[in-house]
Amino acid sequence: MFALITLALFWHGDLDAVVLAVAIVIGLCEAVSEPALLVIAPRILPGKDPAAGPRSEEDEEAEEHRITAAYGLLEGMRNTSGIVGPTLAAALIALLSPSAGALAAAVTFGLSAAATRWAGGRYAARSAAPEAGKSTEDFREHAGERTGEPAPEPAGELAGPEERKEAEEEEPEEPLLRSALGGLAVLWRVRWLRYVQLLAVVHVLFAVGPWMVALPVLIIERGHSATVYALVLGSFAAGTVVGAFLGGRIRGSRRGLYALGLLGLFGLTALAPVLTESVLLLTAAFVVGGIGQQAFDVVKMAGLRREVPDRLHGRAFSADFFFSFASLPLGQLLGAALLHFLDAESIMLWAGVLVLVTTALTMFSPDTRRFGSAPVPSADKPADKPGDEAGGEPKPQTQPQSAEALSAERAEDVRTR
Repeated sequence: MFALITLALFWHGDLDAVVLAVAIVIGLCEAVSEPALLVIAPRILPGKDPAAGPRSEEDEEAEEHRITAAYGLLEGMRNTSGIVGPTLAAALIALLSPSAGALAAAVTFGLSAAATRWAGGRYAARSAAPEAGKSTEDFREHAGERTGEPAPEPAGELAGPEERKEAEEEEPEEPLLRSALGGLAVLWRVRWLRYVQLLAVVHVLFAVGPWMVALPVLIIERGHSATVYALVLGSFAAGTVVGAFLGGRIRGSRRGLYALGLLGLFGLTALAPVLTESVLLLTAAFVVGGIGQQAFDVVKMAGLRREVPDRLHGRAFSADFFFSFASLPLGQLLGAALLHFLDAESIMLWAGVLVLVTTALTMFSPDTRRFGSAPVPSADKPADKPGDEAGGEPKPQTQPQSAEALSAERAEDVRTR
């Protein structure tokens, strides 16, 4: 908000340090708010009361469906606003002035921040109200039922002043760099997430970045105006709206296969300017590419939240955001350099083939096809002896662990390694 007020007051219409500084500040704010939003959004969904006992497999599946649908709705709303917002902004600037548009944007940011803070405060107060009447013993008992492990000692508002002070002393704030590296480690330890993040880096660095640079050059070389460029980008944005809601409906054991198949549609979008000069077909191809790319993102976000323990969600989503966007400037620089040696059509052909091939190769991993991984065994669990399977006394049957217990084990394994 303050960056936009500065822009409204001191910008004189040139691409100068003020514009660059404002762009950097807004980019930083988005990089902070985006992962936080993905962490917070599912927490407001209604779930099973912990006092009702441990959750069944059906409860876990129903919760996953709600979260996936919520991410689809969230992305759909965001993409819709991404289409409507710039249109209204262009009309406002045309009627008034760029400074008035920047001031209006600053006011909008301020009002939305205040409204979000107010709504968040009401939600936090309402969520804390049922807990106020519970005793410390109730808290410990319910925590033990949820995890299937010895209940933790009370902390926070349910604990006494001395207990809260001891908890704060035992858990000092972690350095920022260590926290960031911890987020990368979380994604790297889960096989399918590791493959997906590597796929994102390859796509953004060697395909999407160069493709974004080559696309307007190719359109202008073919005699089209900048309006055609705006049209195809707008059609891609329209496709992301549909893809967001579609991704919210993708479930089941083959969700990763479906998501990767939809992501492969972006490869066809990259090839479309090479294969056809029809503006109508090009627009349709960009709509399809937007659907596939956004549907993949929604399913991936839901899978990341499912695989990573709650306390590591912030780190994991931040690391995912980094993988998805940090290499984009490098990819665009690479595209600009390639234009000195190759024509735009060759760059786009390479980008499309690379997306199709690498996406198909990722499908060979069973974990990636289902966007899920097998339970990670505890680090201190001894391996089975060679003779246990062939003979001897049968092993006692144990109750299957809950998803939260498996997540706790997986998190402990990450920390141990």
